[in-house]
Amino acid sequence: MRWLFGLLLITPLIVAPPPRRDAAQAQQAQETHQQPQQGQNGQQEEIQKPRYMFTYNKYLEEVVKILESDPKFNEKIKNMKEEDIKAGAIADHIDDLDEGVFNQLTLVKAQEIERLRNQIEEQIKADGHANNIKLPDHLDVQNWEKFGKEDLRKLIQKTVADMNAEDERRRDEFKEYEMKKKAEEDHKLAQMSEDERKRAVAEDEARDARHNDHEKLKHPGSRDQLEEVWEDGDHMDKDSFDPKTFFRLHDINGDGYWNTEELEALFQIELDKMYNETNPDDDPREKFEEMNRMREHVMTQMDKNQDRLVSMDEFMQDNEAQTPEKDPGWDDLGKNHVYTDEELKKFEDEYAQQQGWGEGAYKTSTAPVTANMHQQQQQQQQQQQQDHQQPVQAEVHYNQGQAPAQPVQQQPQAPGQQQIHELPKDPSYGI
Repeated sequence: MRWLFGLLLITPLIVAPPPRRDAAQAQQAQETHQQPQQGQNGQQEEIQKPRYMFTYNKYLEEVVKILESDPKFNEKIKNMKEEDIKAGAIADHIDDLDEGVFNQLTLVKAQEIERLRNQIEEQIKADGHANNIKLPDHLDVQNWEKFGKEDLRKLIQKTVADMNAEDERRRDEFKEYEMKKKAEEDHKLAQMSEDERKRAVAEDEARDARHNDHEKLKHPGSRDQLEEVWEDGDHMDKDSFDPKTFFRLHDINGDGYWNTEELEALFQIELDKMYNETNPDDDPREKFEEMNRMREHVMTQMDKNQDRLVSMDEFMQDNEAQTPEKDPGWDDLGKNHVYTDEELKKFEDEYAQQQGWGEGAYKTSTAPVTANMHQQQQQQQQQQQQDHQQPVQAEVHYNQGQAPAQPVQQQPQAPGQQQIHELPKDPSYGI
């Protein structure tokens, strides 16, 4: 069922021999796709972690598993449009399912309600009130006793919305990560003498030059890039490239579609051209983001119905994938700033304030800096950071001839407030 794999991108990839493949090819493909999991550093393990983890993950898996096992339901949605499925219209096809199916669905719904009830009780206990409780929107709260079509509709709509939001959050976090690196670099340069600054800038430029000194990147999803995978990754004869065979070869779970993990496996050769896990010039966080950029590009290029899957028909009808020797190349993150100058300026101002760097945190001086002056600057910076981190102490004022005034005592924090910070929040419904 194509719709469920679009929803179950939150689950780990299950590697199984795809159809129409002999034993040698199956073993080679399996080894190729398992390489990221066998990496020697933590970053490649991070790439293979489930991308979408929601609090209702187990509930989603159980509902999909039950519906997938019902032949009657599969037959009803066989020719259904993907946009209708994502909108939740698939829920209109469960009315005449067998009573046993509904009983199973109702059971997993009851288990999910019990999980929610326990979390709500813990949140109320921590807050001392129920003002922060939000009703869950991935199931029908108007009908607690039975699983119905609204339960399925809400579950699908919520999952699609949360997956889109998770991708947006990842992009925002990476942008902040890059701006923070730039802010710290600019502040460090500002503390240097002119000669030190020139040497540091030269070293940074040399580092960037080393990172960018790699083979020209092929455009993800282009015919030339896929032929490179066919030849170098699958160890097949380049002249024998066959699009349909290639698609089946990389449809690892044999369901007839390329999902997120199967697509990302196609980009490892390009990523290895830019990033080396033993090279200190290469940032693993940037490698992970580059892979996501490639995936999102190919999804936009091939996934015409936007169901987060690439079907055989979509692949065969894509001009870039089927037209040889038309590769436009690919500009990596080094040539694409993820933030504007205005965004960086605003971030640097706020970050300097958070760090207690004071005004002029990024201003450089052309005057020579002596060793003594440089030491004083470092001491002043350390003192500013300590003052920023330490809590504000109560002031004591003395007037001549008068007894010292008593310091103002800070109000003790209520026990319930402290518990709020210690209790993990549920991102889906604020509990």
